[in-house]
This record gives sequence, structure tokens and C-alpha cells, in this order.
Amino acid sequence: MNAISTGVFTSDLANIEPGPLSHSRWLTTANRILRLYATKTDPLENLMILATYVMKVYGPMWFTIKCNPSCINGAKHLWQTISLTRYLSADLKIVIDKVLIRNGYFGHPENILIAMLGDDREIIRELACQQILKARAENDQGLRTFKVPPLNFDAEDYTDLIKWQDCKITEPPLTYNLSDEFLKEIVKCGLRTCQSIKDFPCHTQAVERCIKLVTEASSA
Repeated sequence: MNAISTGVFTSDLANIEPGPLSHSRWLTTANRILRLYATKTDPLENLMILATYVMKVYGPMWFTIKCNPSCINGAKHLWQTISLTRYLSADLKIVIDKVLIRNGYFGHPENILIAMLGDDREIIRELACQQILKARAENDQGLRTFKVPPLNFDAEDYTDLIKWQDCKITEPPLTYNLSDEFLKEIVKCGLRTCQSIKDFPCHTQAVERCIKLVTEASSA
């Protein structure tokens, strides 16, 4: 990405082989898009659209997620991804927004509440605690339907990704074993006293790695 930004390619970088194209290996696909773009003096419009997307959205978000892999960052990553894609033309946003909606699980109230508990702002942690305690008090003991509500693509903060008043708020499973007193302690001190929540990742890279190993083993 730095080479694309500066236009300076070292000989080592020029000789790197990014690996065969595979749509399931997104980073390799992104690398190949930029590699192809770098070889063109007059790239086609579609290639420019893809390369620009990698530079403005995919690349920055990949590094952000790798540096902040905890589930408490999931809703923030979703919101940031949405924000970064707003530069796209209206016709491209129609395509992108459908994908974001289909994969917007961190836009579910439960996952936003987890992010709010890990927020640096005490007022946001307080709001999360209030919502969780209210949901806990209203627990109907039945199976909940996990359905992501409509997302607000104009949200200025991840906490505004949904219209809370239109949602049925249920308690996040990750807080089931936390007492009311402990939740209130999180409001005061943040999640540094609750490593059990922070240990859950916001991505499935480890799962995908296991699938790869099983696939290789089964074909041996």
C-alpha cells in the first residue's frame, strides 16, 4: 500500500510473488489487485475502482482489525467500514451496502452493547449497563431471534448504527455470568477487570486456518 501511495517500488517488492488468486483468500486477492494496478500505465476504470477501494477501505480496515482483534471492537469496525465506503458513487454504494447489511452482525444490539461496555467514555459504558440490566430484568426465558436491525449508514458514532427505540434489546450472552455489581464496576473501571470478554476475537481467521488444515489433511 505504501508503494502504491508513493509510486516507489523496490526491487524486492517487485519480485515478490503474492500467491495464486483465490477469492477465499481476500488478502491475496487484494495484493494481486494492487500488483496488477502497479503494472498498468493506463489502468481500466474497473481496475482503478478496485485498487482505490483496497487503498481506502480494505487495506486500512485489515490493519485496524489485526491491531484491534477483540470482540469489543467489532461494532466499531463495522461502523468504520461503513464510514470509509461513503466516498463511493451511488451505484457502487448500492452494491457495497447490501454486503454490509448481509454481514453486519456486529450491528446487532447485543454486539453494540459489548462494544459500549469496552468504550473509553464512561457515559457510554453507563448506557450499556442500563440497557443490559433492563434486558436482564425483562428476560422472558424464551429463545431470542438474532436478527440485525436496519443499519444507519449515516451514523456519526458506532452507538448510532441502529435506532434503539425500534429494537427489542436482549442481554449479550457474554455478560450472562456477570453480576449486576460487576457490570456497575465495569462502568467505573472499564473492561480491564474483565479479560474473559476481551479474549473473544471479532474475526474468524483462526477458524478459517483450521478449515484449511482439515481440507489439506482430507485430500492427502
